[in-house]
Amino acid sequence: MNWSRMHTLVAGIALVALTNAVALGGVAWNRSGAPESELKLSQRELGDVYSRRYDREAGGSELMLRWRVLSQEYPFGYYDGHSGALEWLDEAKLAALGFDVSKQLDPARESRRYGRLLPREALIVLELDGPAAQKALERARERLAQESAKGDAEKDKVNRVKMAAEALKHEETSNSRLFAVDAGPDAAALRAKYPDRSRYAIVRGKIRAYPPATGAREKDRRWRGYLESLDSPRINLPLEFREAAGLAMRTIPAGPVAAGTRFEVTVAFGKRFEPWVIAVAVKK
Repeated sequence: MNWSRMHTLVAGIALVALTNAVALGGVAWNRSGAPESELKLSQRELGDVYSRRYDREAGGSELMLRWRVLSQEYPFGYYDGHSGALEWLDEAKLAALGFDVSKQLDPARESRRYGRLLPREALIVLELDGPAAQKALERARERLAQESAKGDAEKDKVNRVKMAAEALKHEETSNSRLFAVDAGPDAAALRAKYPDRSRYAIVRGKIRAYPPATGAREKDRRWRGYLESLDSPRINLPLEFREAAGLAMRTIPAGPVAAGTRFEVTVAFGKRFEPWVIAVAVKK
């Protein structure tokens, strides 16, 4: 029997229908039963992906998780992002995640061997307004105190003090309080370690490892771990929730947010560790 265009069309429609059914089934299973965790996030931890082209007739929208890390490269913790080698992601944890962190005798050879090492899937623990956020705040205060105490040229000192003061203000009022604080291969073990489901959420992400730098001293030759990405950083915001938030959603800027909290979004994480919005409360 010849394969006609009609057969191709029918096969294509069937494939699309099957793909949609699988996707919808996954969403339904993720949201079935009690949520794995629920976090109440503010505009400090969420941003509107489409804020620059907000369209009231477009239906729903998407929110982006603003998550951070405490990194070795940014010791003061005022950097509002997720770059840098993670302080808690040491060689032992990298090995537990499946990376081969065994040392090679020749650093140059080691770099060539692992320079293209692919990232690995892992379960990531997100902490809301906990010890990591407090540590970032303390570091911002420490930075301001150190800059204020320096006796350098007056103009340079004033500039550095002003920058440190602004960084502290952002840390106190607008920087995200959502930090990636741990990772592992086993969800049950992570949940046992972080039992508070209103402060700690488990999500899926990708970890990347880099070998010791060529030429580094022996005591400094250690593997570095980076959190490359989260698998589900975007959260669909249905039309009914967007309308409930009203103007507050339209005023979320693309960059650092202004001081204060205009809304609170309750985000649930399900069986597949994928998030969805279950409530929005506007703060007048």
